[in-house]
Amino acid sequence: MTSLALNYVVNLLARREYSEYELRCKMQEKAFSEEEIEQALAFCQEKNWQSDRRFTENYLHYRSQKGYGLNRIKQELTQLKGISSETLNDVLAETEINWPEIAQTVLRKKFPLYAQQQDFKMKQKIWRYMLSHGFQREEFADLVGAGEDDFY
Repeated sequence: MTSLALNYVVNLLARREYSEYELRCKMQEKAFSEEEIEQALAFCQEKNWQSDRRFTENYLHYRSQKGYGLNRIKQELTQLKGISSETLNDVLAETEINWPEIAQTVLRKKFPLYAQQQDFKMKQKIWRYMLSHGFQREEFADLVGAGEDDFY
């Protein structure tokens, strides 16, 4: 393994957590060989400097605190960060994030009058916003006071 490849990975990991997939992509952009990439990543994982599990835990907490729901975070982790569904499910089984509470916080911040009677257009706007941010309708539907019949 070249020390150049290892130095590059360690330098990245010194700043923040990365998934294995992200590091692999960054190293491919820098034209490291597959062998160098494998060796550098294996070494970092052996030393516990890089862990997809730890990355997933941190990302899950960070994004949930930013007002995103589980569906959106799952999609980001699997599609953008290359996290396996097995790792994701393991982390989710141990997490104690209160999704309905986060949904209510987001509603309160974005739509301060959400609890009042809303017209159909406003309900649609709230629903679109919440669904696009990854919340499940069970987490916010009764807070808005909209029955599911209004939309489906």
